[in-house]
Amino acid sequence: MDLELLLSLHREGRLFVNPRRIRLLEQIQQQGSISQGARAAGISYKSAWDAVKEMNELAGRPLVDSGAGGKGGGGARLTPYGERLLKIYGLLAQIERMAVDALQDESASLDSLLAVVARLGLQTSARNQFFAKVEGLDPSDLSRKVSLRMSGGTPLYADITERSCRRLGLTPGKEVLALIKAPWVGIEQAPATDSALNRLPGTIIEVITGEQFNEVRLRLDQGGDIYALRPVQESLPAPNSRAFACFAPEQVILATLG
Repeated sequence: MDLELLLSLHREGRLFVNPRRIRLLEQIQQQGSISQGARAAGISYKSAWDAVKEMNELAGRPLVDSGAGGKGGGGARLTPYGERLLKIYGLLAQIERMAVDALQDESASLDSLLAVVARLGLQTSARNQFFAKVEGLDPSDLSRKVSLRMSGGTPLYADITERSCRRLGLTPGKEVLALIKAPWVGIEQAPATDSALNRLPGTIIEVITGEQFNEVRLRLDQGGDIYALRPVQESLPAPNSRAFACFAPEQVILATLG
């Protein structure tokens, strides 16, 4: 299903911008005049002038600065506010496109905006990405031990600075995305020897061998996979055996949408 997006912004019940007006602003920016911008946008000069006048009025500040010269002449340029409008409209269009993609992707979670962005718009070098909710913040000097609860009920702990906690706005119940790089993940079969480590139980699904590192994929009991990159000299459990993915709280990176 091919859905068309037509994003419009209104103020005081009047049209502020829509795709047609954004196209006009883009062409004014490129052509350097309202008349040439109107021609490139495929609308009449009068319609363009009326649209610019109304946008300037509704914004309460100029989007376009135009010089004298009449219908056929005079230069025009976007003000800094007009340039910002183009940029924010482009960002809003990306968000709308992401929402439509999420609608048609049945594997995408729609539980939160963070889930949609992480699934369809966030690209990171850390393949291990897990959604969790903050349960508590335990202060320790300048750092905070953040208690998290992953989907499936598995606990997870992150250790970040107090300043980072404030910047992320972490409070109980807030949803976060936890990222752990594969080289930080250890694979163990023995009972816990370090209670400070995160230990996620699961089953070894795959081991890909390399010259310097082996890549291990562990299917977690809670659901989902976690990847570990281990030196070739390190002995590893065989596929289909039980194991734990282990990593320190300070190796958990947290991301939010503010």
